[in-house]
Amino acid sequence: MSASYEYYKIFYYVAKYKSFNKAASVLSNCQPNISRTITNLEYELGCKLFDRSPRGVTLTAAGKELYSHVEIACEHLKMGESVVRSAKDLRNGTLVIGLSIGISNHITSKLILPSIKQFRKECPEVDLYLINHHTPKLVQNYKEGLIDIAIITTAYSEKKEFDKIILHSYQDILIAGPDYYFLKDKTLSLKEVMEYPLISLLRSTETYYLYNNFCAEHGLEFRPMIEAVNTTQMLSYVSENLGIGCSDLMACKDDIEQNRMIRVNLKEKMPMRYIALAGSNKKVKSPAALRFIDMLTGNSSSI
Repeated sequence: MSASYEYYKIFYYVAKYKSFNKAASVLSNCQPNISRTITNLEYELGCKLFDRSPRGVTLTAAGKELYSHVEIACEHLKMGESVVRSAKDLRNGTLVIGLSIGISNHITSKLILPSIKQFRKECPEVDLYLINHHTPKLVQNYKEGLIDIAIITTAYSEKKEFDKIILHSYQDILIAGPDYYFLKDKTLSLKEVMEYPLISLLRSTETYYLYNNFCAEHGLEFRPMIEAVNTTQMLSYVSENLGIGCSDLMACKDDIEQNRMIRVNLKEKMPMRYIALAGSNKKVKSPAALRFIDMLTGNSSSI
């Protein structure tokens, strides 16, 4: 890149306001310097970037193409400056946390909510937002900079392109409603389980992906009859005897002990599942995000 960043910064503001005078005012500069910089930039790039007229300036085709890239770069730099300046002392700023819908209420209440409460108590002036979505969407949002932290489940914890901090590992169990009590003392093969109606999370989730692969490894096709939008809905379908589902033991322990559900024993070993922080170590995290991560990893032993 032969032109300096200052050239592109001035180009950005001239294009944004469609005026040399307005750009000069915003940048605390003078109009002749702004005009000279644009002329130099056009010379270095070998093309005309603006059409001048008494009513102002408009971008040429080449200028529009350049602006589409420069705008992104400048906005990201402005965002980075804002994060550093406003959140460096944890007295303001924002923190957006993405939480996978595949995480049960039990794990959420034991692992994640204590950290959220602790953060809000220690950093009351930081605006905290919590969104729920399936893991692939959260990872996409994290990569696009729409969320600061992604707390995800299962297979993404094993993908090498993502850095991660494992917060909790566990294995699901098979569960069914009281109408399936005749299965309570039996041990079924995975093939035998497939003969009953199955309940899963949506096929866009990591939970679906995990068990689809699990069945495929045993030469079976994973064909759930019901796809629930979250673990709470899935458990309610199970309790209403609509089929066999999967859950971590602690999430349904009380229901099993009080005979509202039964545990279905499986011959095959269920795959390991993980709750993890996903992201890139190369991405600069705000002080608020770093503080929350410290709290979360410190509380990860509470389950």
